[in-house]
Amino acid sequence: MESSKVYVGVVDRYVYVVKVIGRGTLEYSTELFETFSMKLDKNELKALYFDLSEAQYLDSSFIGVIVSLQKKMKKEKRGELFILNPSAKVIEIFGTMGLEDLLPMKVDDQLKNVEYTEEMAQRLEKTEESIRILLQSHQDLMEINPQNRRRFRLVEEMLKKELERFEK
Repeated sequence: MESSKVYVGVVDRYVYVVKVIGRGTLEYSTELFETFSMKLDKNELKALYFDLSEAQYLDSSFIGVIVSLQKKMKKEKRGELFILNPSAKVIEIFGTMGLEDLLPMKVDDQLKNVEYTEEMAQRLEKTEESIRILLQSHQDLMEINPQNRRRFRLVEEMLKKELERFEK
């Protein structure tokens, strides 16, 4: 099986594309959230596209971070987030989680030739900050519908317990 990669490309000033090849998972979530949350805080983010045309799978942590970034952008009234060219599998996953109306999707050939200049790092270590990001992203997913609340209740409990260990 081919290894998964997450790349970042710049389309224009403060317009970025994140391209997932293979699996978008927990290992990329913290880096992804911190990178674009910081750009948003510095007012350096106008639009963020997630090119999911080659995504085979997205886990709840990765999807939750997308939702958390969109929520932050809306709250601060800065920037827009789009799902670009989603694969059939991504559309199916989003449908299962009730996200098809929440995350705006675009099919756009103009952004297919983006030069990806940065590869997102995988982070496997669990820090207090990474656990907080994962907890918030799952709580954001749980707010969307009752099925997600049931689906991620145990994940939320586990992450809260992990956080307690850091606070002792």
